[in-house]
Amino acid sequence: MSKAIEQPKADAVTTRGAWWVPVCLVIAGTLVYLNTLGNPFVFDSVAWIVGKDRVHSLSNIGQMLSQSNRPVLEITLAINYTLGGENPAGYHLFNLAVHLLAGLVLYGLVRRTIQLPCFSEALRARANWLAGAVALIWLVHPLNTQSVTYVIQRGESLMGLCYLLTLYCFVRYATGGGKLYAVFAVLACWIGVGCKEVIATAPLVVLIYDFTFIRDSVKQTLRKRWAIYLGLFAMWLPLAVILVRGLGGDDASAGLALEGKLLSRWTYLLTQPGVILEVYLRKAFWPSPLVLDYMWPPAIPQDTPSDQVMHLFISRVLFQGLIVTGLFFTAVIGVIRKTWWGFVLACFFLILAPTSSIMPIADLAVEHRMYLPLICVVLIVVVMVDQLIRRASPQMAWKLEALLVSVVVIVLGLQTFVRNVDYRSNVAIWDATVIARPNNPRAWHNLGSALNDSGEPDQAMFCYEKVLELVPQYHEAQFGIGGIWLDRGNMDKAIERFSAAVELKPDDASYQAHLGQAYMLNQQFDKAEQCLEKAIELDPQYARAYESMGLLSLARQDIDGAIDAFRKAVEVDPEQMASRRNLAAALNDAGQTAEAIQVLNEAIDYAQSTHKPEALIADLMNRRSRYQGLTSPAPVGP
Repeated sequence: MSKAIEQPKADAVTTRGAWWVPVCLVIAGTLVYLNTLGNPFVFDSVAWIVGKDRVHSLSNIGQMLSQSNRPVLEITLAINYTLGGENPAGYHLFNLAVHLLAGLVLYGLVRRTIQLPCFSEALRARANWLAGAVALIWLVHPLNTQSVTYVIQRGESLMGLCYLLTLYCFVRYATGGGKLYAVFAVLACWIGVGCKEVIATAPLVVLIYDFTFIRDSVKQTLRKRWAIYLGLFAMWLPLAVILVRGLGGDDASAGLALEGKLLSRWTYLLTQPGVILEVYLRKAFWPSPLVLDYMWPPAIPQDTPSDQVMHLFISRVLFQGLIVTGLFFTAVIGVIRKTWWGFVLACFFLILAPTSSIMPIADLAVEHRMYLPLICVVLIVVVMVDQLIRRASPQMAWKLEALLVSVVVIVLGLQTFVRNVDYRSNVAIWDATVIARPNNPRAWHNLGSALNDSGEPDQAMFCYEKVLELVPQYHEAQFGIGGIWLDRGNMDKAIERFSAAVELKPDDASYQAHLGQAYMLNQQFDKAEQCLEKAIELDPQYARAYESMGLLSLARQDIDGAIDAFRKAVEVDPEQMASRRNLAAALNDAGQTAEAIQVLNEAIDYAQSTHKPEALIADLMNRRSRYQGLTSPAPVGP
């Protein structure tokens, strides 16, 4: 085991660093993210929290562990849901707590590393200060907002916390902290498996850290620490199971899915140097504008004519590729020479490797992937600036550094505070996205959907038309416009747009069902029936198609057909309260009032058990009272 670390003589800053640095970290991190507590769920957070039933109860932990490829993430959502339901404040508090803990662990990790015997006594004396500066800048950096403010991206920050804990506990163990730290390191690494797949590189980072800083021989390392390495690398087994299970699952690729097939490995790899330089590294130094969805184009699109491939390679890949390749080989040389900067650069590439190398993922560039790699950038800059100032003005060094760090933290913290405001609504975050990426059709479409949901159909229509200007084949925009015309009662225009969407994507059950509904409301019953039957054929579990088929049967005076269709709608989706009401109404019209009352009793029980709004429960009770008085309300639409 390595000998105990000797404590160097401390300078003026270090003597004050025993307690105030962690306190400053917590205060600063809390202040810059305090304005997130009132933000609602936006975009994917709604689907993961409101729309995913298994996170609504901790009794479903078994399902999460057996079905989800990110079970720890879902368990934390279930804890939040159990404590506060769908109130976003609790979720934001949890995200903030994870980020603050990660910052504190980072501080401890950097501080203990700098105090290792392989560093000079002068540097070791400034361990508290340097570690505090790194952790503080990283905590308030606006590039981290996507991992903290965007609720569902807590998977990234949770994984980051586990990653840092794994390395920190290993350092404590390797420097004489006891075997319990080895257990904690392995446990943190395994928990990280259930947060996000990037944790896969943690054992390799630990191994390089051991080689670089602890500096035992291979024989000594294997003799002393074989058990911890066995535990760390063994986590690749459950990770492999999760990856295989996640293929094709409903949460197999979190985030913003691309249209169509994923890119080839080669195309994905060639695009990443540009992403690393133009997005990740540039935003680390100049974090503006920040973007939720870049929809970054491939450097060489797969349909590029062969005579243009070389031109695109030279203009879009060669220069960026040479820079990134140079940095990569610099990291390799640094690791071989056992330098601290070699380890830091190696960490940068290893942490990005699962998402920024040869494995195609739905999006080529996403800011939250820099959550941990940002530490590497901040660490190198802080140490380099420290060295320059110490050489230029050794007497005033710590005061100059304190002033510089204060200015940087204030500027970055204000940017973070302002960026958090963009997450105050779906409209705000997508409006900010289209301003930053005006040629992103996906962002325009999402802005249109958000505006439509907010009761601004005219502005939504403008956004959908903008999408079609950029990509005429964008079927979701045609569908969105069709929905606006449907709501306005203009069936001819609704049919025109829904038909365009169906033509572009004929295998979409929702498109077929909405077209069928528009035909039905336009009194074109035969065409409506064809579309609804096609929708059911495409998706036998699509409740809206059965609901519309029931209304179509009512329009044709086919009460028995309506009852069968409404029953099927409730069977495939118990959440369909409109179908329950219409089923009761149809049964009452058919003279089966007792059964209609039973249907309403079941609807009331279900609504109460699932905490539906009081207004809905009151409406069901009023309907039941009227049926008990032999009065039947008219059917309602879906």
